Amino acid sequence: MLLPEQVQRLFQLALVEFAPDWEISGACTELSLHKAEHWASGLGTFGLVLHNRATGATKVLGRRTGESPHASYHRGISYRVLEAYADRITDPIRRYFEEIGVGAPLEARFQKPSTGSGLKHA
Repeated sequence: MLLPEQVQRLFQLALVEFAPDWEISGACTELSLHKAEHWASGLGTFGLVLHNRATGATKVLGRRTGESPHASYHRGISYRVLEAYADRITDPIRRYFEEIGVGAPLEARFQKPSTGSGLKHA
């Protein structure tokens, strides 16, 4: 299991790599399955607050509701997703980012460029 400091560091590295417009703007907290306001993904889930540098949007991870009516609320991040990222298995974190709306959809990253020879006919 990861410590909150490790979770925050790994999550920040993943943001830099896959969602550079977003930053962590609050402490990382471990969530409890026994608290109704927590939105956990299972044991070992953590919550964070994200802020978009360009738009000012806020995303609260790991809470069902909160004080900010303009924020969006999402399930927390599982330590297993971050452990996979630490091992350079990036698909789980990219899917999570897509789910919460901070990364480009996977399909967009793997689309083939338009076909054509690039030659102009005279």
